[in-house]
Formats: sequence, structure tokens, C-alpha cells
Amino acid sequence: MTWRERFAMARRAQRLGAATAENLTPPDPSTYGGYGTNTWVVPPSRVTTPERIFLGDDVTILEHAFLSVVAAVPGVTPTLRIGDRTRIGRLAHIACVGEVEIGADVLASERIFIGDTYHGYEDPTKPVIQQPMAAPRAVRIEEGAFLGIGCAVLLGVTVGAHAYVAAGAVVTRDVPDRSLAVGNPARVVRRWDERAARWVDTGPQR
Repeated sequence: MTWRERFAMARRAQRLGAATAENLTPPDPSTYGGYGTNTWVVPPSRVTTPERIFLGDDVTILEHAFLSVVAAVPGVTPTLRIGDRTRIGRLAHIACVGEVEIGADVLASERIFIGDTYHGYEDPTKPVIQQPMAAPRAVRIEEGAFLGIGCAVLLGVTVGAHAYVAAGAVVTRDVPDRSLAVGNPARVVRRWDERAARWVDTGPQR
């Protein structure tokens, strides 16, 4: 390798490092649609369209999160809201082109995925990356819920208040309040019986 090639490689690495540092530095709080007191988006993290992101008070989003809020569907303005005292673990990916709302006091583990849309696959002759996004369907994680490590919550789903989504679950339909969902696709296996004041098994679901 000549000295010119080594020099070019070093310059490219320098430019790449600078771009990475810039892209993974969360925006200033003043650029968000709302940014509460004692709230932290811990670097390195990637945030797009911060003006459409509304964070409550005492919110913590840990390292390597990706808050991907993108106007990808004509006529749809995306909005991501995260309520007070919510904690989101490292490597979380929230993909929002429509509406994603995470309530107060939610605890989300590492490597979770929440998405309100998906890449279309109508034309199998085209790479998926070149196909348009599907129409979004709102996702809601209600107050006090828990999302286990590595779980995915997909479009159109509501995870109810104080519900528990187990590690690795793929949630494709609503999870009622105060219930436990496990598996892929996720199914509710236990729920809290208000009258009896105890947990009850729901039995196998199809």
C-alpha cells in the first residue's frame, strides 16, 4: 500500500469517526417537541426528528437507543410520546412514522423494538429497502407496563396498564391490563382477577 493510499484511508476513517460522533450525539433538549425536567437521553444514541418527540419528566433512555421518527407516509405527521418516569434500556429501537405513545412509569429492558409500521413487500422483484412503508397503526404502551429483554411490539398493538411482556415475546395483538404475555407470537397466559384478587391462568390460546 502506498503512502497516498494510507493517507486516504486515514482521512476516510477520520471523517467517518466525526460523522458517527455527530450522528450519535443526542440533540439538544431545546430541539425536542417536549423535554421534561431531569430527563436524559444518554449518548451515544441516534435521534431523528426531535421536534416530533415529546418526553415527560424523569425519563431515562440509555445508551445506543435509536428513536427513529420519520415522516415516511404522505399526509401522516409522526409523533412519539414517552410519559413521566419511564425507563428504557440500552439498544432500544423505536420506529415511528405515525403514532407511538409510551405511558408513565413504564420499564423497558434492553434490545426492545417498538414499531408502528413495516416495509412493504408487494413487489418481490424490488429490494425491500426500496419499497414504501405500510400505513402506520398506532402503538400504545400504557402506564406501569413492563417490556422484557429482546421483546418486539408491532403495529396496532396496545399493551395494557401494568401488563408484563416476557423476554423475547413478539407482540402482534393487544395485551390486556394486568396480564402476562409470553412467546412468539405472544399469548396471554395469566391475568389478574380483580374480584378474586389473585392471578388466574388463561389456558392455551390459538
